Amino acid sequence: MTTDTRKIGYSILLILSGMLVLSACTPRVASIISEEGFVTSDADPAAIISGIPFYNAEIHTIDGRARARVSGPDYSDQATVSFTSDRQQSLLAIRNNLGIEGGRIYTDRDSVIIYDRIEQYAWKMSVEKSQEILLNGFAAFNLLDFLIPEIHAGQVERVYQNDELWLLVLDDNRRFFIERRSGKITGITIPASNPSAFNRFLFSAHAGISGVDLPRRIQILSNDEKSNIFLLLQSLETNPSNPSFEINIPDGTPIERR
Repeated sequence: MTTDTRKIGYSILLILSGMLVLSACTPRVASIISEEGFVTSDADPAAIISGIPFYNAEIHTIDGRARARVSGPDYSDQATVSFTSDRQQSLLAIRNNLGIEGGRIYTDRDSVIIYDRIEQYAWKMSVEKSQEILLNGFAAFNLLDFLIPEIHAGQVERVYQNDELWLLVLDDNRRFFIERRSGKITGITIPASNPSAFNRFLFSAHAGISGVDLPRRIQILSNDEKSNIFLLLQSLETNPSNPSFEINIPDGTPIERR
């Protein structure tokens, strides 16, 4: 990462989070996802997947708000994140504790647009480039993809089990940890070669949200386990009638392409 790129990344992170330092109240790291203790299973992947609570919910779009705490080796911040996501695009709006919106991030499958409302400046880049400079790539994630992931039995290459969980290994090397008793997804890992990339998702405090049993607490860990994001869902609507993905960049705002 060049000095110029690193400077942009930290500038965006600090502006959007509101520079709210959490020196003594950073949440404790939860148990790391581990594959130890699992044995090969001959269970039917289709039966396991059909037991996931949102399997038949047909959720295509979500709209909501969450409290976020972010911590890493050299930063620790918090913010409120409003989000709208469907299967193709996502919009995040980040506010500080005073309710002041610092910026917005729009993502589709090909590109990311970041708008800094404080400095009245914007950046547009590929998803791959955003993973280099913006919070280890987290902002390029579509929240619907990990809150309500699409899983098909034909994607499952291997099934493992222990006393409490199923472990499904997919053909793209994603791993899903599923509670055997309830069918709730408790963890997801996605392949990542970058040690600082966020690639581990832990889910807890499941509750009925818009008629679907979904997690209210999400912890996201970096590949090297040195950085954490904690999300507490405050509200969530599924399949809203008029979702908006407008980033609302004023005319004349400079847009730098990276």
